[in-house]
Amino acid sequence: MRQKLFTLFLALAASAGTMFAESGTCGENLTWDLTDGVLTISGTGAMTNYSYSSGTPWYANKESIQTIIINEGVTSIGYHAFDGCNNLTSVVIPNSVTNIGEYAFNACFGLTSVTIPNSVINIGNHAFQGCAGLTSFSIPNSVTSIEEGTFHNCFGMNSITIPNSVTSIGYGAFWNCSGLISVTFPNTITYIGNYAFAGCSSLTAVKIPNSVTKLHKEVFDGCSSLTTVIIGSSVTEIAERAFAYCDSLKYIVAMPENPPTIEIYAFDVNIDAIVFVSNTSISEYRLAPYWKNMNIRERLTTDQSTNSTSATITIVNNFWRVNNDYIASCAIEGGEQQAGNTLDYIGLEPNSEYTDIPVVLTSNTGETETVNVSFFTTALELTTQASKPVSSTTAILLAQTNMSDAETSCGFEYKRNDAPEDMAGTKVYCPVANGQMAGRLKNLRDDTYYKYRAFYQSAAGNMYYGDWQYIFTGDVAVEFDPILYTYAATVIREDEATITGYALAGSEDFTEQGFEYWAESRVPQAENAPVRMPAALNEHFFVQASGIRMTVTLTDLDAGTNYKYRAYGKVGNQYYYGSEQSFTTQGEYVPSTEAIENTSVKPCATKILRNGQVLILRGGKTYTITGAEVK
Repeated sequence: MRQKLFTLFLALAASAGTMFAESGTCGENLTWDLTDGVLTISGTGAMTNYSYSSGTPWYANKESIQTIIINEGVTSIGYHAFDGCNNLTSVVIPNSVTNIGEYAFNACFGLTSVTIPNSVINIGNHAFQGCAGLTSFSIPNSVTSIEEGTFHNCFGMNSITIPNSVTSIGYGAFWNCSGLISVTFPNTITYIGNYAFAGCSSLTAVKIPNSVTKLHKEVFDGCSSLTTVIIGSSVTEIAERAFAYCDSLKYIVAMPENPPTIEIYAFDVNIDAIVFVSNTSISEYRLAPYWKNMNIRERLTTDQSTNSTSATITIVNNFWRVNNDYIASCAIEGGEQQAGNTLDYIGLEPNSEYTDIPVVLTSNTGETETVNVSFFTTALELTTQASKPVSSTTAILLAQTNMSDAETSCGFEYKRNDAPEDMAGTKVYCPVANGQMAGRLKNLRDDTYYKYRAFYQSAAGNMYYGDWQYIFTGDVAVEFDPILYTYAATVIREDEATITGYALAGSEDFTEQGFEYWAESRVPQAENAPVRMPAALNEHFFVQASGIRMTVTLTDLDAGTNYKYRAYGKVGNQYYYGSEQSFTTQGEYVPSTEAIENTSVKPCATKILRNGQVLILRGGKTYTITGAEVK
């Protein structure tokens, strides 16, 4: 009986709520109307500020408010205007509003999202404090500062992007936003106040912009999930308890060249995070107070190999990898960018010392970093070899060298044997392949002696020569096979790669030349990895190219796939090949359902169709076509 009466009471209460209506004024030229849970503000001008103790005109019925519609013409939302409207779910704010007062939406627990127009230039202290259900919020780029406690205790917010217009974040602005996973700062921020992100226990990574000079007291205190912190280059001071109770902190990337001063307990006493610093300031960090007790490492390390005219520099991107970023390209300062983290620095002087050469790196997210490298080049070996006559007017010129395959300013100089010594010869540029340089001369006179020598020209214009060799094309021609060589791939992306090869015809010209390539396997290929359904594996493709040094860009490749390729040349019906090379495209291979259904599986796996979804059985487990295990 009591249950029936209680149910009847709720029904009457709900019925009474739908009939409720009230109205009044809320500013000099503003009126309000509250009907069936919808509060409408109309007129022109600013709302009156209200005392929290006396309440607003709708204070007695604030829990019945579910929707607020503020009409065009209203210029300001008053102090404590909608404080405590805990059943409020949606708000419409017009472009005429320029100010949102302090505590305006304080403790509006049911508010899940709100759109602030770009007309708003000020959001007051604690304006959205306690909006625990707020999950979606966009700060307009008209706002220049985020005030004290603006989003304090907004537990549901999971990400926030601070616009470029904002220069300061006030005391406790996001304090205890325990659901906040990520925050993006612009380089316009100069001030982040005390406790600004304290208690954001889900925050995993923070990048302090270069415009900030101080990390204030307890700014990230209690961010227990924080694993990575990148400290901007202008930070000079880290205040007391700035990162206290950040128990998960593993990586600190310190961009300042001079170690920032650290106040007591700025980091936990037992912190074991790795601190990445520049290679020029590592000794200073290892001697600085507090820093010296941490695990200090270089932000970037280099692996170098050199020969007579070039240096191959591979950058190990220690600190970018902590955020799953990578080096997209690198270049000698002022030079042309090369894709990836390996740089071929060519055109150098043999047997010379190079000191503190700046290499500029660019990450996949557009970040840049400079690392200085030093190295020695070795003595140049350049031996001109005997030629191979092909016909009465054509000959192959050969030389052995210790230059790298990447070198381009090299080849042969030739002229008539009876030409004056001071007469310049004709230069032809030829590629290097595995220590061999070769070129083909055509349209020579069949009754003339010639001499030739290998040469190398450095980037500075200095010339280096091998000894002269002699040739008479009237001699009996010899028969020999073509020379083919396959270089390593250079630019490798998810769907394309650039490959290069060397194709020197033998005693007969090529009728066709280029590259053969095929998809060999998908990645990952670990023994216990889920099977991946192959589509068109081992289907060979041919792409034609020209010249002794051939370069092509393969397109429409599959991501996450290991490809093999080789240079080829065809003479009549006979194919000649260079050595096989391989590369793996970036990303993860995800085949289409159609490709899966038309492809047989390996003997160790079984393909099934369940609820319209193709699944793979392997080793007693079930996987999706993308490799995710189905529990």
